[in-house]
Formats: sequence, structure tokens, C-alpha cells
Amino acid sequence: MIVVDTNVMVYLVTGSADHGDRAAALLRTDPNWTAPSILLSELRNVLTGFVRREWVELSDAKAMHDDALAILGDRIAAVDGSEVLAMAASLGLSAYDAEFVVLARELECELISSDREILTAAPDVAGPL
Repeated sequence: MIVVDTNVMVYLVTGSADHGDRAAALLRTDPNWTAPSILLSELRNVLTGFVRREWVELSDAKAMHDDALAILGDRIAAVDGSEVLAMAASLGLSAYDAEFVVLARELECELISSDREILTAAPDVAGPL
């Protein structure tokens, strides 16, 4: 099992250039992806921006969201808010980013991210896509 951040999921569901291929390869290698529930909110926000910029149709954005739900299945996890606040403060991350680190440390698994701040702040669990 691996924790993935929002960027990785966006790359996968949108099929973005070379990042999409790498995300797809990661999913083939380890299909047991998990993430904190915030990933879905962040994904919806990104997809809404794509629709507003007319990069994708609303129906396609909904399908991408459904794809993410199918990939995560019942592995969408809640994280302890107090731990998120402490992690954000100690690592200098946003609370959003700290949620992914908290989950990876809690599950003792790798966090795959393309976020430099996460990769720098939490090298014990975070690895690049």
C-alpha cells in the first residue's frame, strides 16, 4: 500500500503528459493506493479549475473524479486533526500537505508525491513520482 498525494492522482486521472504515464505505471506496480479524504476535495478543486478554463468538459471532470474514487475504493482515510496541526508546525508544511505525511507515517508506508516541500520535509516517508 502507498499513500499518494493529489498531484499524483491528478496526473493519473487526467493522463497528463509524461507524469500521467508515470502515475499509471505506479498504479500497475502497486494498485493499493490510499489517501486522506482531503485528496478528493483538492481533486474536485483542480477539476473545477480545468472546467472553468475549458480544458475539460464537466462530464469528463465527473468521470475523472469517479475514476479516483474507484482507484481509492474504501481506502480513503481520516487523519487525526491534532496530529496534522503538530506535523504542519514541526515540518513547516501546510495542513493540507501534512495530512498526507501523517497518514503515511501512521500506516508506515511510502508517500508518493511530486510536491518539493513534502519531499524535502518528510524524506523518511516521501518519495518522488
